[in-house]
Amino acid sequence: MKPRLLNYLCLPLALGLSQCASYHAAPLPAAPDLRAGVSGLRTRLPDGTALDVSGPLSPQTLAKLAVLNDPDLVAARAQRGVSEANLLAAGTPPDPSITGGFAALLSGPGSMPALTGAFTQDLGALITGPADRAAARAGLKQTNEDILWQEWQVAAKAEQLAVTLAGDRETLASLRQDDALLSRINSETQTQISAGNLTSNEGVTALSALASVQSSENTTAQAAQQDEVALDALLGLQPHTPVAIAAPAIAAPSPAAVQAALASLAQRRPDLLALRYGYEQADQKLRAAILSQFLPLSLGGAGGRDTSNVWSFGPQFTLTLPLFNRNRPAIKAAEASRAALRAQYQSALDNAAGAAAALPAQIALLQSELRTAQTQAAQARAMADSAQSLYQAGQLAGPVFANLAAVAGERQRSAIALRAQLQTAELSLATLLGFGLTQPLTEHPAS
Repeated sequence: MKPRLLNYLCLPLALGLSQCASYHAAPLPAAPDLRAGVSGLRTRLPDGTALDVSGPLSPQTLAKLAVLNDPDLVAARAQRGVSEANLLAAGTPPDPSITGGFAALLSGPGSMPALTGAFTQDLGALITGPADRAAARAGLKQTNEDILWQEWQVAAKAEQLAVTLAGDRETLASLRQDDALLSRINSETQTQISAGNLTSNEGVTALSALASVQSSENTTAQAAQQDEVALDALLGLQPHTPVAIAAPAIAAPSPAAVQAALASLAQRRPDLLALRYGYEQADQKLRAAILSQFLPLSLGGAGGRDTSNVWSFGPQFTLTLPLFNRNRPAIKAAEASRAALRAQYQSALDNAAGAAAALPAQIALLQSELRTAQTQAAQARAMADSAQSLYQAGQLAGPVFANLAAVAGERQRSAIALRAQLQTAELSLATLLGFGLTQPLTEHPAS
């Protein structure tokens, strides 16, 4: 019967080895995974709805496509597995340990070699386990909120790029129209100078207006190309892939909605929620550090056979006495981490509320400036149209018409730029207040 003791000690070892994990290779990708067109993007939302990408895309549709396809978000979501592993580790007790020994009989009255064996289980997880698991759960929630906030940021960036690109393209169309008109006027003016009907000084106006428009056209074309490449990267498309964009329709939230959103900002914005979960995690880690003053604590059994064939077995335990160290370095570090996260949360909350509260006034100013710019653009266009009729009738010199046409184009493009600024500010306010993406557009496992 006594040899069965060794069998009992070896049985857990055999069971543990039978359930060990095995290695499987995961080779790195050999080529980029960028799509050649919008039709090749992921378009299905978690609820089964498929986004319509057959026509020009609204900023809102582009935002959802970016959340589904942005390569950086794909990489960020992979980090959730690390937090899930931490939660698994916190909820799993440590493996027991087995020790054994053999001592050969060399001399003396004994009649056989000595055998020893021990089985030990660390009980520290029973003490710190609840705090460790609570910290790991908070960490997983923090990761989910961080990913959701990154999704919001990507969506907002896609919407802003859509607004900017729409403005770029409208501005570029205006500049090209003026370029064609001023080029024709400049050519006709040069003909008049050659015929002696105009002086060279009079032709400078048309030439200068044309040069200014062409310079702005080049600058705008470069900016539009950069914005197109940025949007392609956000969508996971190959560079210079064309994306048709619908005219943006952005509306600022009402003052009442702004005030209501500010009051509940800390309960809704993912970045603030992530910081709250981070603070909760630090608080639980402090609790675990305080409980660890008595660790390590282990309990088990040890036994064996001496050289005279006497078998013995009995319990054994290990307990740390908190006399000198008392885990004070770890406790102080945990206290400092909690205090730093509390200050960080307060700072983030103040900045978020301050930025959101300041934007409505900026939006109101931009709305006023846009109305003025649109009125001025309409007046300048009416004057340019009248001047064109006089010019075609031969009653107005080309340089004068060129100057009026250039002013009309500049006023039109000023209104386009102000409208894009206004829409960008309205989108920023919606993001800061937590409007728009109230639910994640990708599956977030329950934490």
